[in-house]
Amino acid sequence: MIMPRPYEIRKRKGFTLVELMVAMTIIAILAAIAYPSYLNQVRASRRAVAKSALLDMANRQEQYFFNNKKYAEDLTLLGYAAAVLDFDDNHVPTDHKADAVYRISVAAMDDAEACGAVPCFQLQAAPRNDQINDGCGAFILASDNGRTVNNTTGKPAGDCW
Repeated sequence: MIMPRPYEIRKRKGFTLVELMVAMTIIAILAAIAYPSYLNQVRASRRAVAKSALLDMANRQEQYFFNNKKYAEDLTLLGYAAAVLDFDDNHVPTDHKADAVYRISVAAMDDAEACGAVPCFQLQAAPRNDQINDGCGAFILASDNGRTVNNTTGKPAGDCW
């Protein structure tokens, strides 16, 4: 009868270093592909902050015009705390600049060159912090319900709105 050698008796436990390195490489490749895609989806979902804030402010502008026969020149006249507001991704105005995803401002224009014979306004939501990497740029909503974007990437307004 042949006796087995001591190293043949032991059962293999665990993984080899090569197996671990292969698994780590696969995980790293998947993360390198998935993480940028995740960030793009988060940025796209944050566009809703700008859109909802602009539409809310446009409604307030129309109510202000109904009451005062002119549009408000800044957001304090519309009931907001400041003339220019930073919004976080929870659709809430914030004082923490690091949490802001959009900065909203208003311009009331009463001159005939900009609007013709009628008063008008223009609301703008400019991206802040990481939202700048979205590629849509600033959202612009005019009193005639014109919706445009101000970007340098050439991304069409329809893809952003």
